[in-house]
Amino acid sequence: MAAPANGDNTDSIFVSVLDEEGIPYAAASDAILVAKGVCVFLNEGNSLTDATLQVKKESGLSVEQSGFFVGAATAAYCPSQSP
Repeated sequence: MAAPANGDNTDSIFVSVLDEEGIPYAAASDAILVAKGVCVFLNEGNSLTDATLQVKKESGLSVEQSGFFVGAATAAYCPSQSP
């Protein structure tokens, strides 16, 4: 999925994907910040697995939920890092 040019659309799409999958988050703005942080983490040379484990550690999500979150984050905000 190509990220739309408008950041607000990207944010809305990202949050709706989390909602559709039932991934819990405290606030949409927090989820968006974490998602963008995933991209920074990956750009620093960390793997998708490392990112998934970091999200799990910081959020309390399950491994499966964290993996989905990382996948959605990369698809939305850093498609070059997307699996």
